[in-house]
Amino acid sequence: MAAKEASRGYTASRAAAGLFDFDFRASLVFTGADRASFLHNLLSNDVISLRPGGGCYTTLLTQQSKVVADGNVFCSADSLRFDLDRALKDRAREHLEKFLVADEVEIDDPSERESVLGILGPRAADVLRAAGAEPPAGDRDHRETVLGGVAAWIARVDWSADPGFQIVVARTDAASVRASIVSAGEPLGLVPAERADLEALRLEAGIPWPGIDFDETRLVLEAGLERGIHFKKGCYLGQEVVERASARGHVNRRLVGLWLEGERVPARGARIVHASDDVGEVTSAAFSPTFARPIALGYVRREVMEPGSRLTIDGGIAEVRALPF
Repeated sequence: MAAKEASRGYTASRAAAGLFDFDFRASLVFTGADRASFLHNLLSNDVISLRPGGGCYTTLLTQQSKVVADGNVFCSADSLRFDLDRALKDRAREHLEKFLVADEVEIDDPSERESVLGILGPRAADVLRAAGAEPPAGDRDHRETVLGGVAAWIARVDWSADPGFQIVVARTDAASVRASIVSAGEPLGLVPAERADLEALRLEAGIPWPGIDFDETRLVLEAGLERGIHFKKGCYLGQEVVERASARGHVNRRLVGLWLEGERVPARGARIVHASDDVGEVTSAAFSPTFARPIALGYVRREVMEPGSRLTIDGGIAEVRALPF
């Protein structure tokens, strides 16, 4: 794929704000007296210490520490919301329900009743204020509010190098809320954006995508998802394998950032070569207008995972870079 000029949606998302349909996100909502302890014992981050209005990024693992799903847990006074990729929602629920025995926990799936929008960019908070809603300030903070005259729920989740917000509204209200945001945001530079714009933005921010950059065949530490692990919380599903790998100090393969020369964007699955040896493969790539070059994520072997390692992809030069780019 050849390089392209930056789209209006991408440009607005870096300079002001982009409005996205986040139809790839869904939620499971947990209620009941044991909801916090139940999720705390199964997810890799510290859930039990969350307070209403707060949240955290986390992963759901197998006993072998392979990644079933990643997502965000948001704490409200009477529930916990697990926000995750829609394609993994049913598998995650099935995996969690295997451990639901005597716990007082109920799981609701509101996904067909809700729509999710995203606003990303340096003026994203200003757009929300112009639309009549005060944005949450801290990472994974969230609140209920009114947007466009209807009830809405807003969370701070950064999907790019700039601030970002997820907005959940009733599906029946989604069109009117979207129109209200566009009306309020256009004077501030807001532009409706596409999924392709988000692909470049999340790669620049070094955010791996479930089902693309990792899946249930990958160890959580191979996928570089340490930010979702609380290493001092004690026992959780998959913890023993994580602790052993951490004590060893390395994994044999790891997802890394790749900085490519030229303009050609490698395909998913492109082989990564070092000194004539096959050392890995590309999982996702896009042309970055910000850096004026292709960037990628891919798995490489331990001996070439350090930043600065020079590799070859499709005959072109690539360099391992620390994430985010």
